[in-house]
Amino acid sequence: MSDFNPFDQMTFTNDRCFLCGELLTDVNRSKEHVYPKWLQNKFNLWNASLILLNNTPIRYKDLTIPCCKRCNGIMSNKIEKPVQHFVDGGYDAFVECNKEIVFQWLTKISYGILFKELSLKFDRSNPDSGPIYDPEDMKERKMQYTFLKSIINETTFHNKPYSIFVFRVKNNKTHYWAWENPFIHTFCMQMNDIGIVACLMDNNLNKQFFLQYEKQRNLLGQHLHPAQFLEVCAMIVYKASLLYKRPFYLTHYNDDGSPVDIISIDMSGDLFESWNQEEYGRLFGALLRDNHYVLDAGDAYQGNNLVCSI
Repeated sequence: MSDFNPFDQMTFTNDRCFLCGELLTDVNRSKEHVYPKWLQNKFNLWNASLILLNNTPIRYKDLTIPCCKRCNGIMSNKIEKPVQHFVDGGYDAFVECNKEIVFQWLTKISYGILFKELSLKFDRSNPDSGPIYDPEDMKERKMQYTFLKSIINETTFHNKPYSIFVFRVKNNKTHYWAWENPFIHTFCMQMNDIGIVACLMDNNLNKQFFLQYEKQRNLLGQHLHPAQFLEVCAMIVYKASLLYKRPFYLTHYNDDGSPVDIISIDMSGDLFESWNQEEYGRLFGALLRDNHYVLDAGDAYQGNNLVCSI
């Protein structure tokens, strides 16, 4: 099946399921909440907003995409219910959650946001403006879609295509925060005392790099202040942005085009660009401001290659 490309049969219109491409009818149509209803209920997100790529807001409850009932049911059973169960149990439960399920869950959210942006005008005041996200760019996300399709198929991952970190965050109230960069496939999220940093397409390189250093390894078991968690988010996300070699995958499909095996190809040699303290400091400062933290020293980057640390 070396010539088969699942994207050749995939469309990005609202009359087909975003996941399997099935034509939707009154009988099989449903809608998938990109951020699941249980998450919105738990953290009171229904009328809260997130910012899209064109810097305009959309309410969480309005972030829905077309889906058939079959795929909706499979996703509910395979990823939503397990993730909800472990989130309800807090950090001690969630750290034991199968990270492949967390990977699929976050991939669904990341891909789903982009799918929604295909149908929204970049400039809502101008009906002739193009979409927020271009369909031609979406076609470049064939591998992300293949990862996503593993939810509805019996797919085996050989080697991890992702790095997922779970941290314990000090928290005494209901709290939710998320930040994503779709261009480098990174996702950060805090749900009460659970802190997640995910690199969704790095072949586990960032996890391997992180675990090389004892000081960083020790962070995985510590109680982090929320601002310390943001510092860790900035470190991992910035390192991920420096990966300049594209990860490679070998995929085996069955006769109907469903992925059966996905092999993440090992990468070696010089893989990362040089670390720049000023760029890292700017990212850390942006995450602090996004969470309403203010440094009395001003910016996180203090000049002369110095960055504030919490």
